[in-house]
Amino acid sequence: MSIWVEPHLIDLAVKTDWRQDWDQGRVRLLAASSDGFVAVEGSGLDLLPSTGMAFDPDHHYWLGMVDGTPLFAALDETPTTGLREALGQLDPVGIELAMRAAALTSYHSSHHFCPQCGQPTQATDLGRSRTCDSCGSVDFPRIDPAIIVAVTDDQDRLLLGHHSGWEDKRYSVLAGFVEAGESLEQTVRREVAEEVGVVVEQICYVGSQPWPMPRSLMIAFTAVATSTTLTPDGEEIVAARWFSRNDLDEAVATSQITLPSPASIASQLIANWHNRFTDC
Repeated sequence: MSIWVEPHLIDLAVKTDWRQDWDQGRVRLLAASSDGFVAVEGSGLDLLPSTGMAFDPDHHYWLGMVDGTPLFAALDETPTTGLREALGQLDPVGIELAMRAAALTSYHSSHHFCPQCGQPTQATDLGRSRTCDSCGSVDFPRIDPAIIVAVTDDQDRLLLGHHSGWEDKRYSVLAGFVEAGESLEQTVRREVAEEVGVVVEQICYVGSQPWPMPRSLMIAFTAVATSTTLTPDGEEIVAARWFSRNDLDEAVATSQITLPSPASIASQLIANWHNRFTDC
């Protein structure tokens, strides 16, 4: 059972005759800005036809195929709907398209020069890479892996924390970036220990979600705590609590806390625990 979107909603393989589709107006374009805004119309994406528009490899990037229609991201600074806001409005296909568009436009807007020799680069392979004009090296979009983990104790209570950078009352499961030379399991242990002083075991992989804000890949786990004493680090996590299902229902119902967006894998981890679903 997937806790994110069903696989293969978008076919990423490039359609060989996409150029003909482009010239005949059968391609649809999703405008996305360099800082994570996408074009939304009502509860869906605002997709425009390619009719009368010249293809520009530095501004148009392949998104994939949906129901036989080829789609491209169009680098454009005019969209006004932030990606976080958009995720709460879109269906799973729209979410996947918006995520991919935001990731590609952010990457191409910030990688104009070669990391090897410093010379200008050009978007290549329909936006899936950039190639240096001078030394010929090929660069691919950077992805920062991060773990996110639903920690429970021996009473099956869920651990939620409040991050110093969040709005008041927001609580979520713990997360953190993978460091160089670390396995994902090592990151789970380190992050939980650093953030709340708890040792965990029984680490189990659950699923993953792209999170291009600006370039993360969230890799989700469950884990079981060996103790229940919480010592938030006071820098990243400023408060942490154990919640039973009744505790969480009451805290949400009385607006003591707010939870992550339903479109996020954090929300899905919480829902899986609440519904007593587990793969482990």
